[in-house]
Amino acid sequence: MTTLTNIAVFGDSVSEGVILDGSKYKVYENRFSDLCAKYFGANIENNARFGHTIIRGERIINSYMDELKNSVYKYAVLCFGGNDCDYDWKKIAQDPSEHHEPKCSIETFRNTYADVINKIKSIGISPVLLSLPPIDSKRYFDRVTAGLKASNVLKWLGGDVDYIMRWHERYNLEVFKIGSLVSVPVIDITSAFLEKTDIKNYLCDDGIHPNADGHRLIANAIENHVAQKNIIV
Repeated sequence: MTTLTNIAVFGDSVSEGVILDGSKYKVYENRFSDLCAKYFGANIENNARFGHTIIRGERIINSYMDELKNSVYKYAVLCFGGNDCDYDWKKIAQDPSEHHEPKCSIETFRNTYADVINKIKSIGISPVLLSLPPIDSKRYFDRVTAGLKASNVLKWLGGDVDYIMRWHERYNLEVFKIGSLVSVPVIDITSAFLEKTDIKNYLCDDGIHPNADGHRLIANAIENHVAQKNIIV
């Protein structure tokens, strides 16, 4: 009888598999973790949740530590950053002249993520990081400023909506740096999107969550990484 590999997933709504269905968010039934579970014949427990930053993720993972220690999990797949780099857009719209901090600074993101990874490694589970899918700045801007004074948010952005994408990419680059810092693999899912002529076709209307085709892209990127590295799952 073949024993299936057990994998735990922790992260935000992208890794949870949330998509925008009309005006409502829901967990997609063929999210990338489910596609990978079928492809590899693995047991994948998805513990990712909407809105999680690495700070929240650390608390959740700490609450799972006893279970993880006594489990047969081989890998822990981690995907954080998309919420960490986000801002309180309502406060920005109310006062664009003020200095505003992201939900999690780059330094806190780096240090906390590294601590979480090392903690997981210490109990004999192999962490694997996922990079971030890119975002569509214009659609994301429209989404987060709905009902707000968008002109004030644009003023705070220096008149450049694409600053949102560049700021998001700073955290994505940090993921690769963290992987190098603590010697764990990072699966590049970003490039799978950037190789496409129009990433809008792979993102929901909110500009940040991968749609059904986006989840297939992510699954393919993971499958290709595993094949290229000759990893046994």
